[in-house]
Amino acid sequence: MIASTRHPLVQTLKRLADHRRPDPDGRILLDGPRLVEAALEAGVPIEAALVADDATSRSQAAAGRLRAAGVRVVEAAPRVVQAVSQVITTQGLVAVARRPRPADAAVLATADLVLLVADRIQDPGNIGTMIRTAVAAGATAVAVTEGTADPFHPKVLRATMGAAFSLPILTLTGAALREALAARGVRVLVAEPAAPLLYTDAPVEPPLAIVVGNEAAGPSPAWAMVGTRVRIPLLGPVESLNVAVAAALLLYEVARRGRAGTVRP
Repeated sequence: MIASTRHPLVQTLKRLADHRRPDPDGRILLDGPRLVEAALEAGVPIEAALVADDATSRSQAAAGRLRAAGVRVVEAAPRVVQAVSQVITTQGLVAVARRPRPADAAVLATADLVLLVADRIQDPGNIGTMIRTAVAAGATAVAVTEGTADPFHPKVLRATMGAAFSLPILTLTGAALREALAARGVRVLVAEPAAPLLYTDAPVEPPLAIVVGNEAAGPSPAWAMVGTRVRIPLLGPVESLNVAVAAALLLYEVARRGRAGTVRP
């Protein structure tokens, strides 16, 4: 039973929770049973976990799965687990896992490619929601460019609700990604509020990349040089849509036309 927040494992978890920069040893924090379950199902290596003696039944069950998989699971006082968790009321389970390796650019070569490109998206909640939506809408991969929040930041992972482990995530510079897409003949749609073409009128046949950009500045102007600019109509007195909402509309337009897979009822 760990009763002190000074325990080495607790200190490691607290550093991962702080996440001012990616861990140099390639470790990430899993906060709560949902992320632990998703990591287990995806085969993500988990090194160790803390479970509180008052953990929820779901957390206790996830801890049991970790033990069965040979993971070191240590019991801790509730206040110790709470000190590591970033949620107001922890579910009593936190773990340290190995960061999944970035996807290889070879995923861009698939004929049915539907790629969501997050270009300089800074808010962790936005990028997490976008990754979760990409999975739900049948996208085949996500790419993040320089300046985008780390897709395995604890806040991003919580927003994905485990979806970050469900599809390939590429990390490339914008220039390298544009070059790779052009080399493979991938159609590129670039979301811009002032674009001349409605998104419902744009061709969306795969292989396809959908680019959404920075919350304030939008996508890099370089994307307009290689793609088709599209807009989502604003029918009320607002300047723009939240970037995660815009990404959802574009992804589901692709799904609606039956190009990104079957939409479940």
